[in-house]
Amino acid sequence: MEDDRLELIEKIRSAFKGVTLEDGVSLNMTEYFDSSGMVEDFRRKARFDEREDWTLIPDSTLEEFLVTFCFTDLKGYRFYLPAYMIYNIRNFGISGSSITEFTIYALDIDRYQFEDKPFVEFFKGPQLEAICAFLEWTAISEEFEDAAGLLVKIQNAVRGRE
Repeated sequence: MEDDRLELIEKIRSAFKGVTLEDGVSLNMTEYFDSSGMVEDFRRKARFDEREDWTLIPDSTLEEFLVTFCFTDLKGYRFYLPAYMIYNIRNFGISGSSITEFTIYALDIDRYQFEDKPFVEFFKGPQLEAICAFLEWTAISEEFEDAAGLLVKIQNAVRGRE
């Protein structure tokens, strides 16, 4: 089981290696948007959010940001997704956080962020393979049975584009 986890983590790291946030919506900005712009402190903190290397984001930071995928843009999706997936793999079965649920539901191809650029066009090749591998691995838990359904949606969407 541990070898499976390490192999999956490496697959994700490899697939998303070099991805940066660029001018995308950062963690603190997602909280700022969630507050409808009422908590100016998030906007100030956003200047210090990691933008170049998602592997440098500590687990403790991810645990603080549970609305990320509701308020980020596509660049934020690509940048933060591998960090959240790896967090879930490392903490599977031991974390009391809702991060796993939020991460799984973020992988629904019907989310509004993918209206203009479909999920299976935005994430390609190794990234899409890593996402599917994550969902497959997560689906082994009866707690997260929705992961299997989301995996099937992605696979059907890929088949529909071939």
